Amino acid sequence: MIISEDNKNQFENLGYIKISNFIDDKNYKSLCSQLNAEINKKFDDNKRDVMQMGGSLIGNVNIRLGNKGQLIWDYLKKNNIEDVIYSLTGIEKDKFESFAGGNLLFPYPKSYNQIFHTDGKKEPRKIILSLCLNEVNNNNGPTELYEKSHKDEIPYWKFVFKYFFKKKYQLQLSVGDIFIREAFIWHRGTRNKSKDTRILVNFIISENKNKDLNYDTSHEISFFDNMFSSDLRGKVKEFIDVKLRPVYFFYKFFRSLF
Repeated sequence: MIISEDNKNQFENLGYIKISNFIDDKNYKSLCSQLNAEINKKFDDNKRDVMQMGGSLIGNVNIRLGNKGQLIWDYLKKNNIEDVIYSLTGIEKDKFESFAGGNLLFPYPKSYNQIFHTDGKKEPRKIILSLCLNEVNNNNGPTELYEKSHKDEIPYWKFVFKYFFKKKYQLQLSVGDIFIREAFIWHRGTRNKSKDTRILVNFIISENKNKDLNYDTSHEISFFDNMFSSDLRGKVKEFIDVKLRPVYFFYKFFRSLF
C-alpha cells in the first residue's frame, strides 16, 4: 500500500489512521478465526484464574499471544507494514521493536466502560497497531478516543477541561482492517453489550528499547492484568472505579492537580 500525503497528515494531526482491508487473504482470515477460537477456549479453561486478575472486574484483561503473534506479523510484513509505519511515523524498520499482545473484553453483562487514559507517557514514543479477530462494532465494545489528544502531555484535570465534551471517534473494524494510533492518545475501552467476547490484537511498536515492554514470545497464549494490579490495593481501586465511578473520577481529577 502507498501512503499518501493525506494519510500522513491525518495521522500527524488526528493521532490515528484506519486502513480498511489492509490484508485481503483467505488464509489470514482463517488464521484469525482459529486464533479467536483458541483464545476463547484458553479463557474458558482458565476463567477462575483470569477472574482474579486486575481488569477482571471491569471486564477487560490483557493477552500474551506467545509465538502466535509472529504468524500475524508475518502477514502484515507481506503487505509491507514496515514501510507503512515508516511513512506514517518516520520510524525506520531497523530502529523499532514490535511486541504482540492484545486484550479480551468479557461478554455482557460482565464488562464496563473504562475511564479515559493514555498508554504510558509521550516518551519513549510508542505506536499501537490494532486488528480484530472477529468484527468490532458499536455493540461489542469498540475503542473510543479523542482526536488530536496525542499532541501534548497533560494531566488528567487538563484533559477533562480540554477534551471531555468534544466529539469522540469510535473504532469499528472488520477482519483484514488495521488501525494505527499513537499510544499516547486519550482513549478507553467501552462496554461489550453482546454475548460474545471481543478480542483485539495489538502490536506495540516502540521507537527505542523499552524496559516496560516484556512480552514473552516463547510461551503459549496467556492472560495478565490490565490497568489495575491484582493485589489488594489494585482490587480496591478497580472496585471503586466500577461501582463508584464518580468517586474514582474525582480521585483521578484532584490527584492530577498535584
